[in-house]
Amino acid sequence: MRNIALFLAAAGLGAAAALTGPAAAQTAEDDTGTICDRLDYRFQFDFKYRQDFPKAGEARELHQSGVEKCENGDPQAGIADLREALRKIGVEPDRL
Repeated sequence: MRNIALFLAAAGLGAAAALTGPAAAQTAEDDTGTICDRLDYRFQFDFKYRQDFPKAGEARELHQSGVEKCENGDPQAGIADLREALRKIGVEPDRL
């Protein structure tokens, strides 16, 4: 009976390690790239309907700057620019 319990415990640990393996293998870089992509998409989607906002020109410049920073190895600064671009057109990017 004790051997069965030990076997089940070991099998459970092995399964848990197998399930967390790919998630643990993701780096913060992967996450920032995903965030950059999502913010870029969100801006492009919302900007179509908000081009006449008073700060739309500033928002467009910040968006371009953010995309360039994300693509050129400074994703944290790019994310900050993309979030600010969204705020300029009245979108609060809390979830991204």
